[in-house]
This record gives sequence, structure tokens and C-alpha cells, in this order.
Amino acid sequence: MSEICFARHAQASFGKENYDRLSSLGMRQAEILADYLVRIGLDFHAVYSGSMERQIATARKVLSAMGNQKVRPDLRIVPELNEYDSRLVIRSYVPDLIREDPAVSDAVAQMYTDRRSFQMVFERAVLRWISGRNDMEGVETWKAFKARVHKGVKMIMEENGRKKRILVFSSGGAISTVMQMALSLTDEETIRLSWQIQNTSLSVFKYSGKDFSLSSYNSLAHLELLGDAALLTYR
Repeated sequence: MSEICFARHAQASFGKENYDRLSSLGMRQAEILADYLVRIGLDFHAVYSGSMERQIATARKVLSAMGNQKVRPDLRIVPELNEYDSRLVIRSYVPDLIREDPAVSDAVAQMYTDRRSFQMVFERAVLRWISGRNDMEGVETWKAFKARVHKGVKMIMEENGRKKRILVFSSGGAISTVMQMALSLTDEETIRLSWQIQNTSLSVFKYSGKDFSLSSYNSLAHLELLGDAALLTYR
């Protein structure tokens, strides 16, 4: 059996013009993850990341802090592991949401300063998007998003073969579609799971041939051991 360990990127800059950049807390989260992986003695045969800034920055921060690893593999960039464009999804579907429920406009006005407002608008827009009944030109469909993530994961599996341990840095939506591969979840179950995946959490999958299964999900032991609730973030 081989093992793929998916790490969600560290905290990005919610509400900022460039969300894709790690926050100062995010950089600390990545360092804590690196220290934890070293302390439990995990070595990786290969390391991958999507091409988004927050994914690559997390990966590089972790790798730079793992200097005592026996063999430190180079970071390989796989764009198929990128997250869907949540801002584009929101912008595209908000007009329909407001037409159906004018009260949504109040939440939209404060969504980047009030997390509850953001979550309400975000959830409604994404659920509309994944339904597949409202696809829009220029917006990657949910079906296409899942297909590209699955393609990237299968490529990684084929490249590494048997008895390997692989570390992958990606995002919550992408990791949840890997959960769907392992557990045959519905689309709504899949996207709702993605909203529970916290920054730098680890989700581990095992594979052999065509067998692909979940070993652990959304582990935060590296952060929880420090006893600081501020380290546990979703955005």
C-alpha cells in the first residue's frame, strides 16, 4: 500500500485584495506542521502542490523547516490540485440569489467584514454552483473541477507506484473531492465536508492498484497539542 497525505494550505489573507497570500498566522501554522512531521518521523518520497500562491507558500515553508529529513524531495507543481475560484462563483451567482431573496443583498454588502455574512452568501452560491443546473460561461463547472482534481491525483498515484508516502498541499474543495473518490459521497456531502477542512489539517488516503481508501480526515493534532484555539482556523 502507498499513502498520500493531503495538507490543506495554511491561513490565507481573508478579506484582503490578495487573498492568496499567507497571513502571519498562516506562516506560523505551516511551521508548526513542519515541526510535527519531523517529530513523528515521517519521511516522504515525493511532495506536490497546486500552483496557487497559498498552496506553494505553505509547501515551501514546511519543506524548509524539515531540513533533517533523510531525503528531502523537490516540490512538484500540479495545477490540477488548485482550488475552484470561489470569488468568481460568488460573483456569478449572487445576482440570482438576490433576485430569489432580496435580503441576501445586505449580507453581500458586508461579506468581507463579517464572517457570518460571508458564510451565508458563500454557501448559497456554491450549492447553486454544484447543482449543475445553473452553469455559466466562463465559470469552471463543478463537474469539470472534480474531473481535473481526480486527474491530478491519479497522475500522482501512477508516478509513484507502490510502497510510497506522498505529501500533497492543496485546498479544502480539492481535498473534499478526493474524499468523494474514496467514499462515493454525493456532491452536496462532498462540498459540505470541504467547509470543515481546517488550515494545515491532514487527511490521509491509502491506495494499491485500483483500491483507494480513507485512513484519516482533517487531523489537527499538530495545532491542538499547543492548546491555543487561535491556531485553529477555517479561513
